[in-house]
Amino acid sequence: MVDVASLHLPSAEVLAEYRAAGWWRDETFLDDLADAARTRPAHPAMIAYRDDTVRTVTYGEFPSLVERFAAGLSALGVGRGDVVVLYLPNLWQLPVLVYACARIGAVCGILNPFFAQRELAFNLEMSKAAVCITVDEFNSADFGKRLEQAAPETLRHRVVIGDAAATGAVDFTEFFLDTTHPAPDPALALGPDDPAVMVCTSGTSGRMKGAIHSHNTLYAAIRSVSEPCGLGADDVIAVPHPHAFMAGLTYGVLMPLHLGGTCLADLQHTDMARLLDMIERHRVSWAYMSPAYLVDLLAANRAKPHDTGSLARIVTGSAPIQPELVAAAREVLGVPLHALWGMTENGAVTMTRPDDPDDWATSSDGRGEPWMEVRIDLDDDPSAGRLLVRGASQCFGYLGQYETYAACLDDDGWFDTGDMARPDGRDGIRIVGRRDDMIVRATGFKVPVLEVEGLLLKHPDIAELALVGYPDPAVPGVELCCAVVVPTDQPPSLEAIHEFLAATGITRLSCPDRVQYVRELPRNSVGKILRAPLRKRLELAAAPR
Repeated sequence: MVDVASLHLPSAEVLAEYRAAGWWRDETFLDDLADAARTRPAHPAMIAYRDDTVRTVTYGEFPSLVERFAAGLSALGVGRGDVVVLYLPNLWQLPVLVYACARIGAVCGILNPFFAQRELAFNLEMSKAAVCITVDEFNSADFGKRLEQAAPETLRHRVVIGDAAATGAVDFTEFFLDTTHPAPDPALALGPDDPAVMVCTSGTSGRMKGAIHSHNTLYAAIRSVSEPCGLGADDVIAVPHPHAFMAGLTYGVLMPLHLGGTCLADLQHTDMARLLDMIERHRVSWAYMSPAYLVDLLAANRAKPHDTGSLARIVTGSAPIQPELVAAAREVLGVPLHALWGMTENGAVTMTRPDDPDDWATSSDGRGEPWMEVRIDLDDDPSAGRLLVRGASQCFGYLGQYETYAACLDDDGWFDTGDMARPDGRDGIRIVGRRDDMIVRATGFKVPVLEVEGLLLKHPDIAELALVGYPDPAVPGVELCCAVVVPTDQPPSLEAIHEFLAATGITRLSCPDRVQYVRELPRNSVGKILRAPLRKRLELAAAPR
């Protein structure tokens, strides 16, 4: 159950202001779905791939699936304000379940399938989830077993798509598809300003945070992308990331369905050769992907060229865009590349535009729309400063962590993003780095530095350590993770470190990519570890000679 008291809900004055300005509305994504079902029932809402199986769900079919899944959730005792966690890869069921939660007034908690048992357990306990739905197996991992082991006593039902009997879970197909349950009361459906979605985000602290969004905050975030790009009902949209995280859900699922367009989903979302086949076959017109995915996509098209003429533009984010990447997108795919900046807390905030210079993504992270204000505090450094934002796509806070979110706000409601930025000269911003010690991978995944350090300090062969980012040679502008270790006696190998962390249940993405041994860590006068000199040393070691 969502603890509303832990959230920073908008005041009546803010609700009125945003509606008067047209930034928020009285409708929800359920209303958009109903409109599309009425006006274009035969149009594909979703094309979903699983291995060699392709499932197309039209707008005429989508609402009936939502009703069936909503009835199943109600039959499991899910009510308004309850949290349903979706721990799923990109299956066709995921978008339907997101809408089914809204249909009965439940909060949909999405959890990236690359998170492992530790993150799953924390999420279920933090959200006090009523139901968790997962798949039996993904990426050679037993998700059903993982859920069984991670489930707290407060979780009422475990639901598994696939072999549910192996862990005594509710069989999704049998319960949701093969069984008819009473239709839920239409009055249960979420309103546009109700807490609707919880998206987990990690940082340098040891605790994950569940950012709570409404349909209206997500609506504003979608418009920050769809309107500058001129997207509409004829677009086919591909986001080759897990759809159970902010960018995947917002731009891969909600945006195409809000527009009446087509959402493209693939279980094997990291296979870029396969994505190129889909772009060619389904005439994909718009895509979002992190730099790591884009580098692989370009390499795959160089190896086997495809017809990508339907692509109008590609948007990328989570790392600075290098000039060679912009040039390669033009050369190999024939499309302009745009840069986007945003966070789990607010979705996309700024983006470079079609009317910007062709290579502007190498110099800017774009400008925002009127409903999201952006401010750079240049008090300490005239060239760059703290980046703060506020506006219509800002989340309602962190579930169960009122003070943590409050600490990010000033008296005027400005949210401190933790990023450093400078003006780009065209009313936009350029991100220049983080103020904290966060390490962001090329995929956009953020390594929870302090949590991993805390776990590794329990290793018997580690006396002290610091996790430090260093340049990723495959994707310029982003980082890999190095464990700088002061050993107790026998230095632990990287393999041993991985095995130790795996036993804690933490995701592989949080593990270091290399280990460096030192006699002592540099510290300041009060004993705090100085990461900058460690980072500089690693950067020099990684530089070409």
